[in-house]
Amino acid sequence: MSTINSDLVFIKTANTPNGHVEVHIASAASNYQTRTLETATTFVNETDGTWQLLSNRDLAFIKTANTPNGHVEVHIASAASNYQTRTLETATTFAIETDGTWQMLGNNDLAFIKTANTPNGHVEVHIASAASKYQTRILETATTFVNETDGTWQLLSNRDLAFIKTANTPNGHVEVHIASAASNYQTRTLETATTFAIETDGTWQMLGNNDLAFIKTANTPNGHVEVHIASAASKYQTRILETATTFVNETDGTWQMLG
Repeated sequence: MSTINSDLVFIKTANTPNGHVEVHIASAASNYQTRTLETATTFVNETDGTWQLLSNRDLAFIKTANTPNGHVEVHIASAASNYQTRTLETATTFAIETDGTWQMLGNNDLAFIKTANTPNGHVEVHIASAASKYQTRILETATTFVNETDGTWQLLSNRDLAFIKTANTPNGHVEVHIASAASNYQTRTLETATTFAIETDGTWQMLGNNDLAFIKTANTPNGHVEVHIASAASKYQTRILETATTFVNETDGTWQMLG
């Protein structure tokens, strides 16, 4: 059995006591029973974009709507300041767009996985570099995948493209599909059904070691958020963790596993 070392993060972006976004973390070491951080941040509550805790635990907000100049913006508050100091606030090369998934990568490059309304009907990957403060695009390519929104799209730590298909699968089980970055996303290296039955009451995520996690945030037996993980080593047939957490069910924000 693999060792689970991904802490559980909840970024609360609505209905907070002081009107500011909050960060809450429960440790994997405690089996998600102990909270190691609970703090308000410099950001006021906002849902016009994507919130993400980065690999260094800084808090990023990718603002994808209602920006002054019509371009996507990146805002980052540092973990070192307990999320009180913003270390970056910048507009990017990307015009406002919501037809897909926005993601900060491990080196803080900004990725947009466009999953609808593409010219040739295929999912596209677009990346702007952190080194250029998101002004230069270092990748723009169509992929082997046809446009689809029945699931979760994610670029993995090696930049392979994963699609976790969570609805309308042939056998009623969640599927994992991966196209390699090495092939410029033209070759699929994995297509498999998993141990998980179709479910949408939560968040699906591929972890740093490519294990598949499901954070169940509603309709749990005891009213607490649950973490379920199936191992990549078993091709997602074996669950290596199933546990309730310290968090009560909540959907006013973003749930994330953080390695």
